[in-house]
Amino acid sequence: MPVTLQKLKELLVAPHEILPRIAKERNANEAIVMLAINWILFSVAFSLTSANYSLIPAIIVSGILGTLTYAFFFYLALTVISGKRDFPGVLVALTYPFFGLALSSLIVALFFIWSEVFAMILGTILFMLYFTVALTGVYRVVRETHKLDVVTVWVITSLLLLAAFGSIYLVAGIYALKTGTFLDSFRQLLSVPTLYSS
Repeated sequence: MPVTLQKLKELLVAPHEILPRIAKERNANEAIVMLAINWILFSVAFSLTSANYSLIPAIIVSGILGTLTYAFFFYLALTVISGKRDFPGVLVALTYPFFGLALSSLIVALFFIWSEVFAMILGTILFMLYFTVALTGVYRVVRETHKLDVVTVWVITSLLLLAAFGSIYLVAGIYALKTGTFLDSFRQLLSVPTLYSS
């Protein structure tokens, strides 16, 4: 089933019906197309709000690479926990549910040009709606593709976030030790304060 306007419409109005069907197909090529569509919509929305259209290519490339990197680590975590290797299933889980959010960001950015107050109200409603659809959609697709319960998927996601924070913490600590800023700060903390006389 190729990416059609009907499929995109169903992702907006009936995600509970289409996501299980998409999860059964596990088409990696269509997931890559959805990934590109999502990041094109996000990049246009961000560039509209900043009025800097030269950001579009950088946002698209960094968004796609970031999503693929996260998908790899999510795939790795799911493979270790479930024993099932299914990268297309992970790609589907991280692309299709986020279409409503990507389209909402473009709609809100367009309304932001016209009326900031209306855009804030509309954005709150649309983002709340489609963040809910996106996050629960990820769990639904992973549950369908890997045959895991929701609690296990939640634990895997939490462990993945913990690994990301731990990695950032360790890299920041190594950098601080390497540059000496941490040691200098520690010495200042332990030093005796001196009084300055004028």
